[in-house]
Amino acid sequence: MKSTKAYILRIDTEISKQYAKTAADSCDSIGLQWEYFEGINGKKNEKQFSPWDQVKIDFGGKTPNTKGPAACATAGHFLIWQKIIDNNECAIVLEHDAIMLHKPEIDIPDNALVVLGYKVKDPEKYDHKKVGGPKVLEERVKHGGAHSYALNAVTAKTLLKNIREGKRVNHIDNQFFLTGNSRGVVKLFITDPIASLGWLRESTIWGKSAVDNYLPILDSFKKNYVSKEPLGEKKGGGVSK
Repeated sequence: MKSTKAYILRIDTEISKQYAKTAADSCDSIGLQWEYFEGINGKKNEKQFSPWDQVKIDFGGKTPNTKGPAACATAGHFLIWQKIIDNNECAIVLEHDAIMLHKPEIDIPDNALVVLGYKVKDPEKYDHKKVGGPKVLEERVKHGGAHSYALNAVTAKTLLKNIREGKRVNHIDNQFFLTGNSRGVVKLFITDPIASLGWLRESTIWGKSAVDNYLPILDSFKKNYVSKEPLGEKKGGGVSK
């Protein structure tokens, strides 16, 4: 089942709307249907802000212990998963700092979380036109960032079920992409070549690129990303400001 549209997660701030517009324009440029998904905006710089009273999802009696901007981003992702279930669709989830490079004309299997690319500071340094769009899926153990990925309704159901039956609810990056503690039978893949990039700018919680820490890097990316940018440590992830 191929992805039919993209949900662009944004919040009610000028910078998030500006970035989300860039994401939307990138979707238009490749002929991908999209719509904005209005996320939860925690108060600026308030690390203790909790979004969970606004999220009508069954967490199995648990109260998520995550707060602040990353928790707001996580809540937005969960709500998009529920919408994908309600619509019985296969879709792409983009955080506001993501840009699409290619329409991923590739099947997204059941119980597969398919990441579409890396987070970098210099997206223009990746020669995506030379490389072309995704051809295959490569399995991964972990990946830096939940900025762009595809999943279908079956996968979304499994992930939310795992949350209900699990022991705790953590930030989406940590729980589903970096450690995989709540993926269960869901496998993590990346498209090769990539279809998207996360563009690191002011609003991103990540301080550096999320590439080198999450090996192996796709050869198709390494050979065609010519930036001198150091690819270093992660600092977290999500939608903020």
